[in-house]
Amino acid sequence: MIVGMTSSLSRRRLLSHAVAAAGMGLLATGAAATRAAAAAKPSTQAPPVLPTIGQQFTLSCIGFGATLVVDLPPPLPTLNFIGSRVVRVEVGGADFVRLRTVNFAMEAVHPRFGKVTLRLPDIDSSPDSLLQLTPNGLTETWTQAMALTFERSGDVEGPFSYETLEPGKWIANHILFPPPPQEMNPDGSSTGGTKYVLQAPIRYGHDSSEAAQLRGFDVNQGVILD
Repeated sequence: MIVGMTSSLSRRRLLSHAVAAAGMGLLATGAAATRAAAAAKPSTQAPPVLPTIGQQFTLSCIGFGATLVVDLPPPLPTLNFIGSRVVRVEVGGADFVRLRTVNFAMEAVHPRFGKVTLRLPDIDSSPDSLLQLTPNGLTETWTQAMALTFERSGDVEGPFSYETLEPGKWIANHILFPPPPQEMNPDGSSTGGTKYVLQAPIRYGHDSSEAAQLRGFDVNQGVILD
């Protein structure tokens, strides 16, 4: 069974891109000219709008490269999840709506654990997600509890199931909602859709006892068109 945690857990880091530019005076002049031209030219992009209450959307979900933190020697397992999420638009306020997850499931396969499944818990107590109007578009805060199940652990047959000790939280920025459709690259990773960035590792276990974590579990989501 999977219990305990490693004493030194490797943290997945997001890489930042730094751009070094020479001739800053020329760049500043060019940027000022660009801003002036943009101000003189009227915008043709429609303002963001909130979806209608009662609408329901099915979204494809692709989350590649998540690190599974368990009591194993390095390198820690990496999981590639594929699945779907169904959301229903609920009443919110003047500048936001609530998004209720009515169905969710993702799966990955690993040599040691077999099929690794994420699904809604039997009793989902996580709050509704929020979709808010902002000056830059729409911002979604996806808050979701999800049960984790391993088909096996090494040679020991399962299943082994764990609950989230607190709901996971992701942030996504949209121009429109639902996010555009996505497709899969030859390696199974996503192209298109919208990226949902995990804000903190998801902790799994029973009661207050932690057994595993998912780190770096960013999820691309895109609407599935009828």
